Amino acid sequence: MRKKIIGAVVGLAALSAAGGVAVASGSAGGAAGGSRLDDGKDLLPQAKISEQQAISAAQGAATGDLNEVDLEQFSGRLVFNVDVGASDVKVDATSGKVLAAPHDD
Repeated sequence: MRKKIIGAVVGLAALSAAGGVAVASGSAGGAAGGSRLDDGKDLLPQAKISEQQAISAAQGAATGDLNEVDLEQFSGRLVFNVDVGASDVKVDATSGKVLAAPHDD
Protein backbone atom coordinates (compact mmCIF):
# COMPACT_ATOMS: atom_id res chain seq x y z
CA MET A 1 0.00 0.00 0.00
CA ARG A 2 2.81 2.37 0.91
CA LYS A 3 4.49 1.79 -2.49
CA LYS A 4 1.26 2.67 -4.30
CA ILE A 5 0.91 5.93 -2.39
CA ILE A 6 4.54 6.88 -3.01
CA GLY A 7 4.15 5.98 -6.70
CA ALA A 8 1.02 8.11 -6.96
CA VAL A 9 2.68 11.08 -5.26
CA VAL A 10 5.77 10.83 -7.48
CA GLY A 11 3.61 10.55 -10.60
CA LEU A 12 1.50 13.53 -9.56
CA ALA A 13 4.61 15.58 -8.84
CA ALA A 14 6.02 14.73 -12.27
CA LEU A 15 2.78 15.78 -13.97
CA SER A 16 2.67 19.02 -12.01
CA ALA A 17 6.26 19.82 -12.94
CA ALA A 18 5.62 19.11 -16.61
CA GLY A 19 2.50 21.28 -16.53
CA GLY A 20 4.45 24.10 -14.90
CA VAL A 21 7.09 23.95 -17.62
CA ALA A 22 4.42 24.06 -20.31
CA VAL A 23 2.73 27.05 -18.69
CA ALA A 24 6.03 28.86 -18.20
CA SER A 25 7.14 28.36 -21.79
CA GLY A 26 3.72 29.32 -23.15
CA SER A 27 3.51 32.55 -21.21
CA ALA A 28 6.81 34.00 -22.35
CA GLY A 29 6.32 37.44 -23.89
CA GLY A 30 8.40 36.81 -27.00
CA ALA A 31 8.22 38.59 -30.31
CA ALA A 32 5.26 36.63 -31.62
CA GLY A 33 2.79 37.29 -28.86
CA GLY A 34 4.07 40.07 -26.67
CA SER A 35 4.93 43.70 -26.81
CA ARG A 36 8.34 44.92 -27.95
CA LEU A 37 7.66 48.34 -26.47
CA ASP A 38 10.68 49.30 -24.39
CA ASP A 39 10.19 52.97 -23.45
CA GLY A 40 7.00 55.03 -23.47
CA LYS A 41 4.45 52.55 -22.15
CA ASP A 42 2.90 55.41 -20.18
CA LEU A 43 2.19 57.21 -23.50
CA LEU A 44 0.22 54.32 -25.05
CA PRO A 45 -3.21 55.79 -24.15
CA GLN A 46 -2.35 58.80 -26.34
CA ALA A 47 -1.51 56.70 -29.41
CA LYS A 48 -4.25 56.27 -32.02
CA ILE A 49 -2.60 53.29 -33.73
CA SER A 50 -1.43 50.07 -32.15
CA GLU A 51 2.15 49.02 -31.64
CA GLN A 52 1.62 46.26 -34.23
CA GLN A 53 0.34 48.77 -36.81
CA ALA A 54 3.45 50.90 -36.21
CA ILE A 55 5.68 47.86 -36.64
CA SER A 56 3.94 46.96 -39.93
CA ALA A 57 4.39 50.51 -41.24
CA ALA A 58 8.06 50.53 -40.21
CA GLN A 59 8.73 47.19 -41.86
CA GLY A 60 7.26 48.61 -45.07
CA ALA A 61 9.80 51.45 -44.94
CA ALA A 62 12.91 49.47 -44.00
CA THR A 63 14.24 45.95 -44.20
CA GLY A 64 15.96 43.84 -41.60
CA ASP A 65 15.33 42.31 -38.23
CA LEU A 66 12.84 43.94 -35.91
CA ASN A 67 14.51 45.15 -32.74
CA GLU A 68 13.38 47.64 -30.12
CA VAL A 69 10.21 49.76 -30.21
CA ASP A 70 9.82 53.01 -28.24
CA LEU A 71 6.98 55.51 -27.97
CA GLU A 72 8.31 59.07 -27.70
CA GLN A 73 8.02 62.69 -28.77
CA PHE A 74 9.72 63.62 -32.08
CA SER A 75 9.44 67.07 -33.65
CA GLY A 76 6.38 67.85 -31.56
CA ARG A 77 4.60 64.60 -32.43
CA LEU A 78 4.04 61.35 -30.60
CA VAL A 79 5.82 58.65 -32.59
CA PHE A 80 6.66 55.01 -32.42
CA ASN A 81 10.41 54.72 -32.91
CA VAL A 82 10.88 51.28 -34.47
CA ASP A 83 14.34 49.81 -35.02
CA VAL A 84 14.22 47.74 -38.20
CA GLY A 85 17.56 46.42 -39.39
CA ALA A 86 19.95 49.38 -39.50
CA SER A 87 17.10 51.92 -39.69
CA ASP A 88 15.48 53.94 -36.95
CA VAL A 89 11.95 54.33 -38.35
CA LYS A 90 9.66 57.01 -36.89
CA VAL A 91 5.93 56.25 -37.29
CA ASP A 92 3.35 58.88 -36.35
CA ALA A 93 1.34 57.41 -33.46
CA THR A 94 -1.80 59.22 -34.63
CA SER A 95 -1.86 58.64 -38.39
CA GLY A 96 0.44 55.64 -38.86
CA LYS A 97 2.42 57.60 -41.46
CA VAL A 98 6.18 56.99 -41.65
CA LEU A 99 7.82 60.31 -40.82
CA ALA A 100 11.48 59.30 -41.09
CA ALA A 101 13.55 56.21 -41.72
CA PRO A 102 17.18 57.25 -41.26
CA HIS A 103 19.83 54.60 -41.61
CA ASP A 104 21.81 54.09 -38.37
CA ASP A 105 25.57 54.07 -38.76
